[in-house]
Amino acid sequence: MTEFWMELRPVDGYKVKAEGVVTEFDRKVLLKLYQPLMGANALSLYFSLLEEVEENKLWSKAKPHSQLLTALGVSLEAFFEARLKLEGLGLVRSYKKAELEDQTFVYELLAPLSPRQFFEDGLLNIYLFSQVGHKRYQELQQLFVDEKFDSTGYSDVTRNFQDVFEPFRGGDKTPEIPGETEFVEAKAAMEIQLDSKEFDWTYFYELLSPNMLSREQITEPVKDTILKMHAIYQVGESDIPSFLYRSLDARGVIQLEQLRKIIRESYQLKHHDLPKLSTKQRVEPVRDGIQSKSEVNDEEALQVYLESVTPFQLLIDIADGAEPAETDLRVIEEVMTKQNLPQPVMNVLIEYVLLRLDGKISRNYMMTIAAHWKRKNVKTAKEAMELALAEHEKYKRLQEEPEEKRTFNRASQFSSKKRTEVLPDWFDKEETEPAKSELSDREKEALEDQVKRIKKQLKR
Repeated sequence: MTEFWMELRPVDGYKVKAEGVVTEFDRKVLLKLYQPLMGANALSLYFSLLEEVEENKLWSKAKPHSQLLTALGVSLEAFFEARLKLEGLGLVRSYKKAELEDQTFVYELLAPLSPRQFFEDGLLNIYLFSQVGHKRYQELQQLFVDEKFDSTGYSDVTRNFQDVFEPFRGGDKTPEIPGETEFVEAKAAMEIQLDSKEFDWTYFYELLSPNMLSREQITEPVKDTILKMHAIYQVGESDIPSFLYRSLDARGVIQLEQLRKIIRESYQLKHHDLPKLSTKQRVEPVRDGIQSKSEVNDEEALQVYLESVTPFQLLIDIADGAEPAETDLRVIEEVMTKQNLPQPVMNVLIEYVLLRLDGKISRNYMMTIAAHWKRKNVKTAKEAMELALAEHEKYKRLQEEPEEKRTFNRASQFSSKKRTEVLPDWFDKEETEPAKSELSDREKEALEDQVKRIKKQLKR
């Protein structure tokens, strides 16, 4: 699964677009048929996005993701995983627009499949059956079926339009619909489309016996069924031909329902169960030769964590799950934006400032160090950590310097006609020797506690 921190930040804006009207009947389908597949978080996200679109409109107002995360009470990672499930089930299309450092998303909500489409899908209905079992599956079917109308003995006496209404005799032309608009109306559901990138059709065709089955018989419906069986039961290209031969009727025509039944029974015979629908697991990032969490030391574990987590999630982890203060978020966003720091570097800066200031965020202190790191062209968490340790004594003097003195120094530097760059004494253009002083016992203890907490977080 794609790493969520590479795609999305809490400060990113988003808007919701409804592809069409989602009816109360659609809501029932989502609740009864889709929720067992995607879980409560994904369903809650869909309904929350839907509620943002006003009645008889197609678009919502723009908001930052942080508001949505707060309303849902979930982390950024949980939101991203829920969004991926909605995308995978054909309920959401996501669009991203990037401009410089800003990025905006549009989430287009799609209607669910109709009950007929769902139960005849050959993909979702199989996973639903596997998830809920035979009895509950039958109960769900019965929720969406009713008795057919038997028209035997009845004659159709319905009048048509011309029988009821007079012909129109007016001459006025009706206004045209503007080309840049669209009607608010129900739209057809988008069926799940499986691509062929994981199925080798060339190899499959080479295995087909022309005496048993011709290529012309592999129609689009047959190909669609093959891809679904491949996705559900992991049936390989070499196994499909024999299943196809067994599904032929007396006329030599492929019976798709028989094909599904043969493959399903073969899977059950081998595994004694039906497959479950599950999301792909994220691949752990591999940086600087680090192979796995079990192989890293404390410093490397901290680097991996700070390279991957978002500043928003970092603050939540530091506060043991508590929501970050709005003032702290504004300061961090301002520093990150003005100094254009990479996200891992910003994470190190947050960790360092909170450690130095006993859990508090100072805008001026953070902005000054950020400007220094920017001039040093720091790009990675490792570089930022090394520089923070090397310049630790200088940062301590900067923190201990009275605010009045720093303000006076800045004012005096700007008093001359020629503007000069405002820098602390230790921010010389020449390279300085790294400070050799080590951390105090208190700071070492705090850092060790932080590393333990982070390692615990990594093992979850």
